[in-house]
Amino acid sequence: MKKPLLFLSITTLLLFSCNAIKDAITVPITTTLKVDVPLSVSATKSLNLNNKAGTVYNFSADKVLEIADNVDINAYINKIKSVNLTGVTITIVTLNGTEEVLTLDVSVSGVTGPVFSMTNITATTNNPFSPVITSAIQSQLDLVEAKVIADRKLTITVSGTTNAAPLTLTAKLSFDAKFVCMPLN
Repeated sequence: MKKPLLFLSITTLLLFSCNAIKDAITVPITTTLKVDVPLSVSATKSLNLNNKAGTVYNFSADKVLEIADNVDINAYINKIKSVNLTGVTITIVTLNGTEEVLTLDVSVSGVTGPVFSMTNITATTNNPFSPVITSAIQSQLDLVEAKVIADRKLTITVSGTTNAAPLTLTAKLSFDAKFVCMPLN
Protein backbone atom coordinates (compact mmCIF):
# COMPACT_ATOMS: atom_id res chain seq x y z
CA MET A 1 0.00 0.00 0.00
CA LYS A 2 2.88 2.33 0.73
CA LYS A 3 4.48 1.89 -2.72
CA PRO A 4 1.37 2.86 -4.75
CA LEU A 5 0.78 5.85 -2.47
CA LEU A 6 4.42 6.90 -2.79
CA PHE A 7 4.28 6.45 -6.57
CA LEU A 8 1.07 8.50 -6.78
CA SER A 9 2.58 11.24 -4.61
CA ILE A 10 5.76 11.42 -6.69
CA THR A 11 3.81 11.44 -9.95
CA THR A 12 1.54 14.24 -8.73
CA LEU A 13 4.53 16.24 -7.51
CA LEU A 14 6.30 15.84 -10.86
CA LEU A 15 3.25 16.89 -12.85
CA PHE A 16 2.71 20.00 -10.75
CA SER A 17 6.45 20.76 -10.83
CA CYS A 18 6.54 20.55 -14.64
CA ASN A 19 3.71 23.07 -14.90
CA ALA A 20 5.39 25.33 -12.36
CA ILE A 21 8.67 25.11 -14.28
CA LYS A 22 6.90 25.90 -17.57
CA ASP A 23 5.30 28.95 -15.96
CA ALA A 24 8.59 30.05 -14.38
CA ILE A 25 10.64 29.93 -17.58
CA THR A 26 10.18 33.25 -19.31
CA VAL A 27 12.20 35.11 -21.89
CA PRO A 28 12.39 38.89 -21.45
CA ILE A 29 12.84 40.81 -24.72
CA THR A 30 13.52 44.52 -24.93
CA THR A 31 13.03 45.88 -28.43
CA THR A 32 11.70 48.75 -30.50
CA LEU A 33 8.60 48.36 -32.64
CA LYS A 34 8.90 50.64 -35.68
CA VAL A 35 6.54 51.72 -38.43
CA ASP A 36 6.72 54.42 -41.10
CA VAL A 37 3.37 55.97 -42.05
CA PRO A 38 3.46 57.81 -45.41
CA LEU A 39 1.41 61.01 -45.31
CA SER A 40 0.09 62.84 -48.34
CA VAL A 41 -1.24 66.35 -47.81
CA SER A 42 -3.35 67.51 -50.74
CA ALA A 43 -3.93 71.14 -51.67
CA THR A 44 -7.63 70.85 -50.73
CA LYS A 45 -8.24 73.44 -48.04
CA SER A 46 -9.79 72.52 -44.72
CA LEU A 47 -12.88 74.36 -43.57
CA ASN A 48 -11.00 75.20 -40.36
CA LEU A 49 -8.75 78.22 -40.10
CA ASN A 50 -5.75 78.65 -37.84
CA ASN A 51 -4.95 82.23 -36.83
CA LYS A 52 -1.20 81.56 -36.85
CA ALA A 53 -0.92 79.81 -40.19
CA GLY A 54 -3.92 80.90 -42.26
CA THR A 55 -5.30 78.09 -44.38
CA VAL A 56 -5.15 74.61 -42.90
CA TYR A 57 -4.77 71.34 -44.83
CA ASN A 58 -5.85 67.94 -43.46
CA PHE A 59 -4.09 64.60 -43.69
CA SER A 60 -4.78 61.09 -42.44
CA ALA A 61 -3.15 57.73 -43.17
CA ASP A 62 -3.14 54.21 -41.76
CA LYS A 63 -0.38 51.63 -41.58
CA VAL A 64 -0.33 48.15 -40.07
CA LEU A 65 2.50 47.40 -37.65
CA GLU A 66 3.03 43.62 -37.76
CA ILE A 67 4.67 42.53 -34.50
CA ALA A 68 6.04 39.42 -36.25
CA ASP A 69 8.13 41.68 -38.53
CA ASN A 70 10.30 42.56 -35.53
CA VAL A 71 13.30 40.19 -35.60
CA ASP A 72 13.67 40.24 -31.80
CA ILE A 73 10.15 38.97 -31.12
CA ASN A 74 9.45 36.92 -34.27
CA ALA A 75 10.47 33.54 -32.80
CA TYR A 76 8.17 34.11 -29.81
CA ILE A 77 5.20 35.69 -31.60
CA ASN A 78 2.72 33.11 -30.28
CA LYS A 79 4.33 32.90 -26.83
CA ILE A 80 3.81 36.49 -25.66
CA LYS A 81 2.73 36.60 -22.01
CA SER A 82 2.88 40.36 -21.54
CA VAL A 83 4.15 43.55 -23.13
CA ASN A 84 4.98 46.91 -21.60
CA LEU A 85 5.23 49.90 -23.93
CA THR A 86 7.64 52.19 -22.10
CA GLY A 87 7.92 55.05 -24.54
CA VAL A 88 7.07 56.33 -27.98
CA THR A 89 8.87 58.63 -30.39
CA ILE A 90 7.56 60.19 -33.58
CA THR A 91 9.58 62.00 -36.21
CA ILE A 92 8.03 63.80 -39.16
CA VAL A 93 10.23 63.86 -42.28
CA THR A 94 10.74 65.92 -44.38
CA LEU A 95 9.56 69.31 -43.21
CA ASN A 96 11.30 72.33 -44.75
CA GLY A 97 11.32 76.10 -44.27
CA THR A 98 8.00 77.36 -42.95
CA GLU A 99 6.17 74.02 -43.31
CA GLU A 100 4.54 73.04 -40.05
CA VAL A 101 2.39 70.20 -38.78
CA LEU A 102 -0.11 72.23 -36.79
CA THR A 103 -1.87 69.29 -35.13
CA LEU A 104 -1.05 65.59 -35.01
CA ASP A 105 -2.91 62.64 -33.49
CA VAL A 106 -1.62 59.07 -33.30
CA SER A 107 -4.41 56.51 -32.89
CA VAL A 108 -4.65 52.72 -32.85
CA SER A 109 -7.62 50.87 -34.33
CA GLY A 110 -9.76 49.41 -31.54
CA VAL A 111 -8.57 51.96 -28.97
CA THR A 112 -10.94 54.88 -28.39
CA GLY A 113 -9.28 58.27 -28.80
CA PRO A 114 -5.73 59.15 -29.74
CA VAL A 115 -2.81 57.48 -27.98
CA PHE A 116 -1.17 60.89 -27.95
CA SER A 117 -1.41 64.28 -29.66
CA MET A 118 1.06 67.00 -30.54
CA THR A 119 0.95 70.51 -31.99
CA ASN A 120 3.33 72.83 -33.81
CA ILE A 121 5.88 70.44 -35.30
CA THR A 122 8.49 71.95 -37.61
CA ALA A 123 11.77 70.67 -39.03
CA THR A 124 13.50 71.76 -35.80
CA THR A 125 10.74 72.18 -33.19
CA ASN A 126 9.17 69.14 -31.48
CA ASN A 127 10.78 66.92 -34.11
CA PRO A 128 11.48 64.20 -33.08
CA PHE A 129 8.89 64.18 -30.34
CA SER A 130 8.62 61.82 -27.37
CA PRO A 131 5.59 62.57 -25.19
CA VAL A 132 5.93 62.48 -21.45
CA ILE A 133 4.06 59.36 -20.37
CA THR A 134 1.29 60.90 -18.30
CA SER A 135 -1.39 58.78 -16.65
CA ALA A 136 -3.73 59.55 -19.58
CA ILE A 137 -1.16 58.40 -22.15
CA GLN A 138 -0.30 55.36 -20.01
CA SER A 139 -3.99 54.40 -19.96
CA GLN A 140 -4.00 54.51 -23.76
CA LEU A 141 -0.74 52.55 -23.96
CA ASP A 142 -2.26 49.89 -21.67
CA LEU A 143 -5.04 49.44 -24.24
CA VAL A 144 -2.49 49.29 -27.07
CA GLU A 145 -0.55 46.60 -25.15
CA ALA A 146 -3.72 44.52 -24.93
CA LYS A 147 -4.15 44.87 -28.71
CA VAL A 148 -0.56 43.69 -29.26
CA ILE A 149 -1.20 40.56 -27.18
CA ALA A 150 -4.62 39.85 -28.73
CA ASP A 151 -3.92 40.66 -32.39
CA ARG A 152 -0.11 40.53 -32.81
CA LYS A 153 -0.47 43.68 -34.93
CA LEU A 154 -1.56 47.30 -34.66
CA THR A 155 -3.36 49.43 -37.23
CA ILE A 156 -1.96 52.89 -36.60
CA THR A 157 -3.60 56.08 -37.87
CA VAL A 158 -1.69 59.35 -38.06
CA SER A 159 -3.89 62.37 -38.73
CA GLY A 160 -3.71 66.11 -38.37
CA THR A 161 -3.29 69.42 -40.14
CA THR A 162 -0.51 71.35 -41.83
CA ASN A 163 -0.03 74.96 -42.89
CA ALA A 164 1.19 74.06 -46.39
CA ALA A 165 0.22 71.79 -49.27
CA PRO A 166 0.83 69.77 -51.27
CA LEU A 167 3.25 67.87 -49.04
CA THR A 168 4.58 64.35 -48.91
CA LEU A 169 5.69 63.48 -45.39
CA THR A 170 6.47 60.37 -43.39
CA ALA A 171 5.59 59.83 -39.75
CA LYS A 172 8.28 57.54 -38.29
CA LEU A 173 6.98 55.91 -35.10
CA SER A 174 9.06 53.94 -32.60
CA PHE A 175 7.53 52.19 -29.59
CA ASP A 176 9.99 51.08 -26.90
CA ALA A 177 8.71 47.72 -25.71
CA LYS A 178 9.49 45.11 -23.09
CA PHE A 179 8.01 41.69 -23.85
CA VAL A 180 7.81 38.69 -21.57
CA CYS A 181 7.46 35.45 -23.53
CA MET A 182 6.87 31.89 -22.35
CA PRO A 183 8.58 29.57 -24.84
CA LEU A 184 7.37 26.34 -23.19
CA ASN A 185 3.66 27.15 -23.43
